[in-house]
Amino acid sequence: MGKDPAKWDDLRVFLEVARQGSVHAAAKRLKLDHSTVCRRIDKLESILSVKLLDRTRKGIVVREEAQNLLKHIEQMDVHATSLEDAVTRETSDVEQIVRVATMEGIASRYLARRLHVFSQFAPNVKLELVSIAQAVDLSRKEADIFLSFFNPNAPGLRSTLYSTFNLYLYASPEYIRHHGLPRSRDDLNNHVFVGYIEDLLAINAVKWLDDIIAAPKMSFHSNSIIAQCSAAACGLGIALLPTFVGAGVEGLQRILSDQIFTSREIWVSVRTEQSHLTRIKGVIQFLKHIFHHDQEFLLGRADKLSEF
Repeated sequence: MGKDPAKWDDLRVFLEVARQGSVHAAAKRLKLDHSTVCRRIDKLESILSVKLLDRTRKGIVVREEAQNLLKHIEQMDVHATSLEDAVTRETSDVEQIVRVATMEGIASRYLARRLHVFSQFAPNVKLELVSIAQAVDLSRKEADIFLSFFNPNAPGLRSTLYSTFNLYLYASPEYIRHHGLPRSRDDLNNHVFVGYIEDLLAINAVKWLDDIIAAPKMSFHSNSIIAQCSAAACGLGIALLPTFVGAGVEGLQRILSDQIFTSREIWVSVRTEQSHLTRIKGVIQFLKHIFHHDQEFLLGRADKLSEF
């Protein structure tokens, strides 16, 4: 009697371990016990008569002789996902989840404020909004959509430039009373700033203070742009903030806006094989709509978000 055929559940476990580079991370993702993941990998290796994985200092990697198998399983996963999407399209009451990952400021101070119109574009989709201060690996399914301030330009991703936003200098009336109002770029050398913690920055695109002034005198650092905003509002220093963070904050006013600002792009990325899925397309349409509608606000030409 021959061996039992490999089952999709076991193949999917192998795929997730390959994607995550960790049994622990794969188990968490699949909502399985660590021991169950190990047992399924062992079972699959026995059925296929091939060693699938190696442990290295950087984590678990797929052995060379298993790479072709992995490619076939990835294609199976694409078809399985498409089948799931087709089935749920026919079942209007089935709720689907799409996870969007992006930086804290745009997640908390902009996207969350536009969610009241989301159901118009994806009525059966539940959106999970993750704020994260680093690049997201969509190939490991850390998220379904990555909204970034740079073009990831990675294999297997479809990345599109959707919008641009400006950043301006903000200070509190209290700060201005104590330190005076800077009148020119040269005056900034006599002022203090709040900004990011340099050695915790994982994304170069947020080193935006460097666009404005070389070697600024810093009075406060935080890896949270919301904390920077609050510190500036309390008078600790001048902050360079995106319009969606600084606009409308009590205790802050824009300064030197006719002379000094910088810009960043907003890129939306999805895995190529997921770009056709109905739930993904619904979220993409939502993002495209709000960015187009709010372009004047994002550029700082409007003081507040307008109504839809």
